[in-house]
Amino acid sequence: MNILALDAAGRFSLAALKRGDETFCAASVYGQGAVRAVYSSVDQALDLAGVRPGELDAIVVNTGPGSWTATRIAVTYTAGLAFGAGLRVYGYSGFDIGKRLDPRGVSFIDQLRKTVAEEGAGEAGFVVDLFGAEDNAVYLADRRAWMDEMLKLGAEALAADAPGDPLELRTTYFQEFLAGARN
Repeated sequence: MNILALDAAGRFSLAALKRGDETFCAASVYGQGAVRAVYSSVDQALDLAGVRPGELDAIVVNTGPGSWTATRIAVTYTAGLAFGAGLRVYGYSGFDIGKRLDPRGVSFIDQLRKTVAEEGAGEAGFVVDLFGAEDNAVYLADRRAWMDEMLKLGAEALAADAPGDPLELRTTYFQEFLAGARN
C-alpha cells in the first residue's frame, strides 16, 4: 500500500510517503513560496520512495488550521493530483490529527508565538508550533509523529473502503476555527 501525506500548515511543506513498511519524508526549503514548497516536498517524497503518482493508493492532507495560503494550495494540489491519477483522497483537520496524538486536545502556535487555534479548553496536550523551527530537518523531526498519524488515518480510511472523492475535499480551517471561537 502506497499512501502520501501532505501538510503545508506551517513554515515548511511536509510530505511523507508510506510504501509497505517504509516511510519516506521530505520537507520543502524555506523561502520557496507556498506553491513551490508544496510541489517540491511531494516530488521529494515520491523520488525518495521511487513511487510515481499513479502508483499511490491514496493521499491524505491536513486541511488546517495553519498558514491559510499554503493550506489552500496543499488541498487544491492534493485534489488535482488525486483526481488526475484516479486516487482516493482524505482530508483531516489538524484538530482531528492532534486529538489522536493526545486526547486532551491540540493547540497551534503561529509565527508571532501566539496560540491561534486550540481545542481542549486550555488543556491541550499536543502543541503544534507551526513556525518555530527555522531548519526544515528540525521542523520535520518535530512533526514526524504528526505525519505518521496522517499516514495511519489514510490506511484506516482505505481499509474501511471510504470513498475519498477528490471533488469533495475542502479546507476546514474557518468552519472549525469559528466554531471554536463561539464556544
